[in-house]
Amino acid sequence: MNPLREGLSMRAVPQPCSIVIFGATGDLTHRKLIPALYNLAADGELPPAVAIIGFARRPKSDDDFRKEMEEATREFSRQPVRDEIWKTFSQSLSYHRSEFGDEAGYKSLVEVLEKIDTERGTRGNRLFYFAAGPEQFETILKNLKAAGLNRAQEGSWARVIIEKPFGTDLASARELNR
Repeated sequence: MNPLREGLSMRAVPQPCSIVIFGATGDLTHRKLIPALYNLAADGELPPAVAIIGFARRPKSDDDFRKEMEEATREFSRQPVRDEIWKTFSQSLSYHRSEFGDEAGYKSLVEVLEKIDTERGTRGNRLFYFAAGPEQFETILKNLKAAGLNRAQEGSWARVIIEKPFGTDLASARELNR
C-alpha cells in the first residue's frame, strides 16, 4: 500500500483518439451515442484530444451534423446541456459522407484521420463504432481492412465496437470476427 496514493482515484486516464461512428445519422447515434459522449465530456471523463467523426451516406456539412447532434443531445442527454461545454465538445464533431460499400470513402477517411491526428493530437488511436445495421458489418469490416484501418500504427491502437447482434449464428459471428 502506497500512503501517497491513499484516497486517490485509480481510474485509468482515457487516451486521445478518433471515434468513427458508422451510421451516424441513425437513431442509435442520436439517442444514445452522442448524448453519452457529451455526458462523458461534461463529467470530465473524455480526453481533450478526441475527435468524433460521423460516417454516413446522407449529404450534410460538419455544421449541419453538429446542429443535429446538439438537438438530439438536448433531448436525450441524462443531464442538461451546458452551452460552454457543448461549444467545446461540438468542435470535436465532424461528418464524413460515404456509402458503406464505397472503397474511396474509406481511403478519404484515412486522409481525414491523419489530418485529425496532426491537428488534434489523437496519436493514431482509432475507435470504430458500428451503429449501422448488422447486414452492413461485413462490408464495413472489409473496407476498413482494404484501407489499412484495421491495423494500428506502431504505438497506437485500433478497436471496433459492435453493439448489435453479431452475425446470424455462431458460424457467421466467427467469420465476422476473423
